[in-house]
Amino acid sequence: MLSRFIRIALPLLLLSISNISHALVVLQYHHVDEESPASTSVSPEQFLQHMQLIEDLGLDVVDLELASRQILSRNAPQAKSNTATKPQVAISFDDAYYSIFANAYPELKRRNWPFTIFVNTQAVNEKNRDIMSWAQIKQLVADGVSIANHSVSHAHLPSVPTDMTLPQWLDQEVLTAQQELQQRLGKVGNMLAYPYGEFTLAMTPWLEKHNMLAFGQQSGPIGALSHPQALSRFPASGIYANLNSLKTKLLSLALPVDKFQLKDPVINSDNNPPKLNLVLLDSDYNAKNIQCFASQQGTIETQVQRVRSKRVLSTQAALPLSNKRARYNCTVMSNQPGRFYWYSQPWQMH
Repeated sequence: MLSRFIRIALPLLLLSISNISHALVVLQYHHVDEESPASTSVSPEQFLQHMQLIEDLGLDVVDLELASRQILSRNAPQAKSNTATKPQVAISFDDAYYSIFANAYPELKRRNWPFTIFVNTQAVNEKNRDIMSWAQIKQLVADGVSIANHSVSHAHLPSVPTDMTLPQWLDQEVLTAQQELQQRLGKVGNMLAYPYGEFTLAMTPWLEKHNMLAFGQQSGPIGALSHPQALSRFPASGIYANLNSLKTKLLSLALPVDKFQLKDPVINSDNNPPKLNLVLLDSDYNAKNIQCFASQQGTIETQVQRVRSKRVLSTQAALPLSNKRARYNCTVMSNQPGRFYWYSQPWQMH
């Protein structure tokens, strides 16, 4: 098994360090409200603090799709010789809640910052009072806001109905939503945010066929080697709204791990806790200092060993993952002061 990882990594050694470690940090929000569910909310005051932190750090707020495609094509801006680049930041919202329109939009408009809203079309059509109307969404589009796909019904996409094939299911939930968004709004982003952040590797060929970028809810920045149909975002609501930890995330770098090493997130009782092996590529970090963490378990045993002259990370939680959704996060300090490399592998119980 390890030899397969090594064969995958060999062609990537030709890439420059600046190409493979450059980062796009994506923040994910839902509600911007004091009365919505705490786990998926930031207050307007907290949101303002987040935006002020981005400004104080001097980060470049960019369009999500344009910046993602640039970095994946390795055409993202690079550091000048002997200088460090700060990550670009993109801001995204899931579910088109009215509080985004009322409380986040004015602040972002004042700063002239781009942002993206992932819309599940059924909720808008049902005229849910907590959801924006099509008229309000059209107002945002006219003002340059990017709208993208969050499925028709906010379905749990890994749960394919028994009377449908996976392509039929994705046609119904994703393609139908994309077509309605285009018909109502004109040009929209060719991107999907997985409802609940959950996906399977079996979905990725369909998404790739439609040239659609897809985003989960596993943490970490996007790098040149990230999987285009399993892109990471940092949740920034609820317990993740803390300013100190947010600063660390905003300055994070993408641990250079090739997209073909992404594991299928679906696990069951037979392989829980799951094992994770990663071939590590060179950059400005000491691989011996990498530490991985598991949801609800904190630090877990992490080993880095030489296999055929390549560095291979191996990690596994000590106990079975107990939550329906979990992840392994692996981080290591960069030589750039205050910046950490970050990689996240999502898991979901079947």
